[in-house]
Amino acid sequence: DWSSDVCSSDLLLWRARRRPPLRRFDLPLLLLAQVCTLGGVLGETFLFGSQFSSMTQLWVTVFAAGFLPRRLVWAQQLLGLASVTLMVWVRTWYGLNPPHLWVVEVIVTALPVLLTGVAVAYFRGVAEQEAWALEQAGRTDPLTGLGNRRALFETFGARQSGAAGRTGLVMLDIDHFKRYNDALGHPAGDACLQQVAAVLQRSCHRHTDLAARYGGEEFALLLLDTDLRGAHEVARRIHTALELASIPHPDHPLGRVTLSLGLASAASADLKGAADAALYRAKAQGRSTTAVAQ
Repeated sequence: DWSSDVCSSDLLLWRARRRPPLRRFDLPLLLLAQVCTLGGVLGETFLFGSQFSSMTQLWVTVFAAGFLPRRLVWAQQLLGLASVTLMVWVRTWYGLNPPHLWVVEVIVTALPVLLTGVAVAYFRGVAEQEAWALEQAGRTDPLTGLGNRRALFETFGARQSGAAGRTGLVMLDIDHFKRYNDALGHPAGDACLQQVAAVLQRSCHRHTDLAARYGGEEFALLLLDTDLRGAHEVARRIHTALELASIPHPDHPLGRVTLSLGLASAASADLKGAADAALYRAKAQGRSTTAVAQ
Protein backbone atom coordinates (compact mmCIF):
# COMPACT_ATOMS: atom_id res chain seq x y z
CA ASP A 1 0.00 0.00 0.00
CA TRP A 2 0.90 3.72 -0.02
CA SER A 3 2.53 3.77 3.43
CA SER A 4 4.74 0.75 2.74
CA ASP A 5 5.78 2.31 -0.58
CA VAL A 6 6.85 5.51 1.15
CA CYS A 7 8.73 3.64 3.88
CA SER A 8 10.65 1.42 1.45
CA SER A 9 11.57 4.29 -0.87
CA ASP A 10 12.60 6.64 1.95
CA LEU A 11 14.63 3.92 3.63
CA LEU A 12 16.60 3.24 0.46
CA LEU A 13 17.24 6.94 -0.17
CA TRP A 14 18.26 7.52 3.46
CA ARG A 15 20.70 4.62 3.18
CA ALA A 16 22.24 6.22 0.07
CA ARG A 17 22.56 9.57 1.87
CA ARG A 18 24.53 8.01 4.75
CA ARG A 19 27.60 7.61 2.53
CA PRO A 20 29.67 10.29 0.78
CA PRO A 21 28.51 11.36 -2.71
CA LEU A 22 29.56 9.77 -5.98
CA ARG A 23 29.95 6.29 -4.53
CA ARG A 24 29.21 3.33 -6.73
CA PHE A 25 26.13 2.16 -4.81
CA ASP A 26 24.21 5.45 -5.00
CA LEU A 27 22.77 4.82 -8.46
CA PRO A 28 21.67 1.21 -7.76
CA LEU A 29 19.93 2.37 -4.58
CA LEU A 30 18.16 5.14 -6.47
CA LEU A 31 17.05 2.67 -9.14
CA LEU A 32 15.79 0.31 -6.46
CA ALA A 33 13.82 3.12 -4.81
CA GLN A 34 12.32 4.00 -8.18
CA VAL A 35 11.39 0.37 -8.82
CA CYS A 36 9.70 0.13 -5.41
CA THR A 37 7.67 3.25 -6.14
CA LEU A 38 6.72 2.12 -9.63
CA GLY A 39 5.85 -1.36 -8.41
CA GLY A 40 3.59 0.02 -5.70
CA VAL A 41 1.75 2.31 -8.11
CA LEU A 42 1.24 -0.41 -10.73
CA GLY A 43 0.16 -2.89 -8.08
CA GLU A 44 -2.42 -0.46 -6.73
CA THR A 45 -3.69 0.27 -10.23
CA PHE A 46 -4.17 -3.41 -11.10
CA LEU A 47 -5.63 -4.43 -7.73
CA PHE A 48 -7.77 -1.44 -6.78
CA GLY A 49 -8.02 0.74 -9.88
CA SER A 50 -6.86 3.81 -7.95
CA GLN A 51 -3.79 6.04 -8.32
CA PHE A 52 -3.22 7.52 -4.86
CA SER A 53 0.21 5.93 -4.45
CA SER A 54 1.51 7.84 -7.47
CA MET A 55 2.35 10.55 -4.93
CA THR A 56 5.22 8.34 -3.74
CA GLN A 57 7.00 9.48 -6.92
CA LEU A 58 7.03 12.97 -5.39
CA TRP A 59 8.71 11.62 -2.25
CA VAL A 60 11.47 9.97 -4.26
CA THR A 61 12.00 13.14 -6.31
CA VAL A 62 12.20 15.42 -3.27
CA PHE A 63 14.58 13.15 -1.36
CA ALA A 64 16.80 12.66 -4.39
CA ALA A 65 16.97 16.41 -5.06
CA GLY A 66 17.60 17.20 -1.40
CA PHE A 67 20.17 14.61 -0.44
CA LEU A 68 21.76 12.65 -3.29
CA PRO A 69 24.67 13.79 -5.52
CA ARG A 70 23.78 16.22 -8.29
CA ARG A 71 24.36 13.73 -11.09
CA LEU A 72 21.71 11.47 -9.53
CA VAL A 73 19.24 14.34 -9.17
CA TRP A 74 19.04 14.75 -12.94
CA ALA A 75 19.07 11.00 -13.48
CA GLN A 76 16.13 10.76 -11.08
CA GLN A 77 14.25 13.45 -13.00
CA LEU A 78 14.50 11.37 -16.17
CA LEU A 79 13.57 8.20 -14.30
CA GLY A 80 10.65 9.98 -12.70
CA LEU A 81 9.36 11.16 -16.06
CA ALA A 82 9.68 7.65 -17.47
CA SER A 83 7.91 6.21 -14.42
CA VAL A 84 5.01 8.66 -14.60
CA THR A 85 4.64 7.98 -18.32
CA LEU A 86 4.49 4.24 -17.66
CA MET A 87 1.99 4.72 -14.83
CA VAL A 88 -0.33 6.76 -17.03
CA TRP A 89 0.03 4.35 -19.96
CA VAL A 90 -0.87 1.38 -17.75
CA ARG A 91 -3.92 3.21 -16.40
CA THR A 92 -4.95 4.04 -19.96
CA TRP A 93 -4.45 0.44 -21.05
CA TYR A 94 -6.41 -0.67 -17.98
CA GLY A 95 -9.27 1.56 -19.06
CA LEU A 96 -9.02 4.10 -16.23
CA ASN A 97 -7.96 7.07 -18.41
CA PRO A 98 -9.38 8.28 -21.76
CA PRO A 99 -6.98 6.98 -24.45
CA HIS A 100 -6.91 10.25 -26.39
CA LEU A 101 -5.88 12.24 -23.28
CA TRP A 102 -3.05 10.07 -22.02
CA VAL A 103 -0.34 12.60 -23.10
CA VAL A 104 -2.17 15.38 -21.27
CA GLU A 105 -2.42 13.12 -18.23
CA VAL A 106 1.35 12.51 -18.33
CA ILE A 107 2.05 16.26 -18.43
CA VAL A 108 -0.42 17.09 -15.66
CA THR A 109 0.93 14.32 -13.43
CA ALA A 110 4.66 14.72 -14.13
CA LEU A 111 4.99 18.51 -14.25
CA PRO A 112 4.34 19.22 -10.53
CA VAL A 113 6.67 16.38 -9.52
CA LEU A 114 9.51 17.46 -11.80
CA LEU A 115 9.17 21.16 -10.95
CA THR A 116 9.25 20.31 -7.25
CA GLY A 117 12.46 18.35 -7.75
CA VAL A 118 14.04 21.23 -9.71
CA ALA A 119 13.04 23.74 -7.03
CA VAL A 120 14.43 21.60 -4.22
CA ALA A 121 17.71 21.03 -6.12
CA TYR A 122 18.04 24.77 -6.83
CA PHE A 123 17.54 25.89 -3.24
CA ARG A 124 19.82 23.11 -2.04
CA GLY A 125 22.53 24.41 -4.40
CA VAL A 126 22.11 27.97 -3.11
CA ALA A 127 22.34 26.78 0.49
CA GLU A 128 25.45 24.71 -0.25
CA GLN A 129 27.16 27.66 -1.95
CA GLU A 130 26.41 29.95 0.98
CA ALA A 131 27.65 27.33 3.45
CA TRP A 132 30.85 26.88 1.43
CA ALA A 133 31.40 30.65 1.32
CA LEU A 134 30.95 30.92 5.08
CA GLU A 135 33.30 27.98 5.64
CA GLN A 136 35.96 29.57 3.43
CA ALA A 137 35.56 32.93 5.17
CA GLY A 138 36.05 31.22 8.53
CA ARG A 139 39.31 29.66 7.32
CA THR A 140 40.76 32.69 5.51
CA ASP A 141 42.70 35.67 6.80
CA PRO A 142 40.82 38.71 5.42
CA LEU A 143 43.92 40.89 4.99
CA THR A 144 46.27 38.54 3.16
CA GLY A 145 43.91 35.97 1.66
CA LEU A 146 45.99 33.15 3.16
CA GLY A 147 44.64 30.53 5.51
CA ASN A 148 44.20 31.56 9.12
CA ARG A 149 45.13 29.80 12.35
CA ARG A 150 41.95 27.73 12.24
CA ALA A 151 42.78 26.47 8.75
CA LEU A 152 46.30 25.60 9.90
CA PHE A 153 45.15 23.62 12.93
CA GLU A 154 42.34 21.87 11.06
CA THR A 155 44.65 20.81 8.23
CA PHE A 156 47.29 19.54 10.63
CA GLY A 157 44.65 17.77 12.72
CA ALA A 158 43.27 16.04 9.63
CA ARG A 159 46.80 14.98 8.75
CA GLN A 160 47.36 13.52 12.21
CA SER A 161 44.22 11.40 11.90
CA GLY A 162 45.02 10.33 8.34
CA ALA A 163 47.81 8.36 6.74
CA ALA A 164 51.14 8.20 8.51
CA GLY A 165 53.92 10.39 7.18
CA ARG A 166 56.19 13.25 8.08
CA THR A 167 54.81 16.77 8.02
CA GLY A 168 57.02 19.80 7.55
CA LEU A 169 56.27 23.11 9.24
CA VAL A 170 57.94 26.43 8.49
CA MET A 171 57.30 29.26 10.96
CA LEU A 172 58.15 32.72 9.58
CA ASP A 173 58.39 36.15 11.17
CA ILE A 174 58.95 39.52 9.47
CA ASP A 175 62.11 41.04 10.90
CA HIS A 176 61.76 44.42 12.66
CA PHE A 177 58.12 44.72 11.63
CA LYS A 178 57.30 47.09 14.51
CA ARG A 179 59.92 49.50 13.19
CA TYR A 180 58.30 49.23 9.75
CA ASN A 181 54.91 50.20 11.17
CA ASP A 182 56.40 53.00 13.26
CA ALA A 183 58.25 54.45 10.26
CA LEU A 184 55.57 54.13 7.56
CA GLY A 185 52.28 53.65 9.40
CA HIS A 186 49.85 50.79 9.70
CA PRO A 187 48.38 51.03 6.17
CA ALA A 188 51.88 50.52 4.77
CA GLY A 189 52.34 47.69 7.27
CA ASP A 190 49.20 46.00 5.95
CA ALA A 191 50.51 46.35 2.40
CA CYS A 192 53.81 44.80 3.51
CA LEU A 193 51.96 41.84 5.02
CA GLN A 194 50.10 41.36 1.75
CA GLN A 195 53.34 41.44 -0.27
CA VAL A 196 54.98 38.89 2.01
CA ALA A 197 51.86 36.71 1.81
CA ALA A 198 52.08 36.80 -2.00
CA VAL A 199 55.70 35.66 -1.81
CA LEU A 200 54.74 32.76 0.45
CA GLN A 201 51.88 31.77 -1.83
CA ARG A 202 54.19 31.67 -4.84
CA SER A 203 56.64 29.52 -2.90
CA CYS A 204 54.05 26.76 -2.36
CA HIS A 205 54.40 24.60 -5.46
CA ARG A 206 52.03 21.79 -4.37
CA HIS A 207 48.29 22.00 -3.88
CA THR A 208 48.69 20.19 -0.55
CA ASP A 209 50.92 22.95 0.90
CA LEU A 210 49.12 25.45 3.12
CA ALA A 211 50.32 29.01 3.65
CA ALA A 212 48.69 30.68 6.65
CA ARG A 213 48.93 33.87 8.64
CA TYR A 214 49.45 32.69 12.19
CA GLY A 215 48.99 36.11 13.76
CA GLY A 216 50.40 39.62 13.50
CA GLU A 217 53.56 39.47 11.38
CA GLU A 218 53.98 35.72 11.89
CA PHE A 219 53.20 33.23 9.13
CA ALA A 220 53.33 29.46 8.75
CA LEU A 221 53.74 26.98 5.93
CA LEU A 222 52.37 23.48 6.46
CA LEU A 223 54.05 21.00 4.12
CA LEU A 224 52.48 17.54 4.01
CA ASP A 225 54.71 14.53 3.29
CA THR A 226 57.85 16.66 3.60
CA ASP A 227 61.09 15.99 5.46
CA LEU A 228 63.61 18.56 6.68
CA ARG A 229 65.39 18.61 3.36
CA GLY A 230 62.18 19.43 1.53
CA ALA A 231 61.26 22.10 4.09
CA HIS A 232 64.74 23.60 3.76
CA GLU A 233 64.29 23.82 -0.01
CA VAL A 234 61.02 25.70 0.48
CA ALA A 235 62.75 28.07 2.91
CA ARG A 236 65.47 28.72 0.35
CA ARG A 237 62.84 29.58 -2.28
CA ILE A 238 61.18 31.98 0.14
CA HIS A 239 64.41 33.84 0.89
CA THR A 240 65.19 34.09 -2.82
CA ALA A 241 61.70 35.26 -3.78
CA LEU A 242 61.63 37.85 -0.99
CA GLU A 243 65.04 39.16 -2.01
CA LEU A 244 63.83 39.52 -5.60
CA ALA A 245 60.66 41.26 -4.40
CA SER A 246 62.90 43.72 -2.50
CA ILE A 247 60.20 45.27 -0.32
CA PRO A 248 61.74 48.51 1.04
CA HIS A 249 62.25 48.77 4.82
CA PRO A 250 63.39 52.26 5.90
CA ASP A 251 64.63 51.12 9.31
CA HIS A 252 66.37 47.83 8.48
CA PRO A 253 70.13 47.29 8.19
CA LEU A 254 69.66 45.81 4.70
CA GLY A 255 67.13 48.42 3.61
CA ARG A 256 64.55 45.82 2.69
CA VAL A 257 62.14 43.45 4.40
CA THR A 258 63.60 40.11 5.49
CA LEU A 259 62.25 37.03 7.22
CA SER A 260 63.43 34.74 9.99
CA LEU A 261 62.40 31.11 9.49
CA GLY A 262 62.19 28.10 11.77
CA LEU A 263 61.89 24.59 10.29
CA ALA A 264 60.68 21.34 11.77
CA SER A 265 59.57 18.02 10.38
CA ALA A 266 57.95 15.27 12.40
CA ALA A 267 55.01 12.94 12.67
CA SER A 268 54.06 14.16 16.15
CA ALA A 269 51.78 16.89 17.46
CA ASP A 270 54.78 18.76 18.96
CA LEU A 271 55.69 20.05 15.51
CA LYS A 272 54.57 23.60 16.29
CA GLY A 273 56.75 23.84 19.41
CA ALA A 274 59.80 22.56 17.53
CA ALA A 275 59.30 25.04 14.67
CA ASP A 276 58.77 27.90 17.13
CA ALA A 277 61.99 27.06 18.98
CA ALA A 278 63.86 27.03 15.68
CA LEU A 279 62.33 30.42 14.77
CA TYR A 280 63.57 31.95 18.03
CA ARG A 281 67.04 30.61 17.32
CA ALA A 282 66.95 32.19 13.86
CA LYS A 283 66.15 35.55 15.47
CA ALA A 284 68.89 35.09 18.04
CA GLN A 285 71.37 34.36 15.24
CA GLY A 286 70.81 37.80 13.70
CA ARG A 287 67.53 37.39 11.77
CA SER A 288 67.15 37.09 7.98
CA THR A 289 68.16 33.44 8.28
CA THR A 290 66.80 29.92 8.67
CA ALA A 291 67.17 27.66 11.69
CA VAL A 292 66.31 23.97 11.81
CA ALA A 293 64.70 22.25 14.80
CA GLN A 294 67.16 20.17 16.76
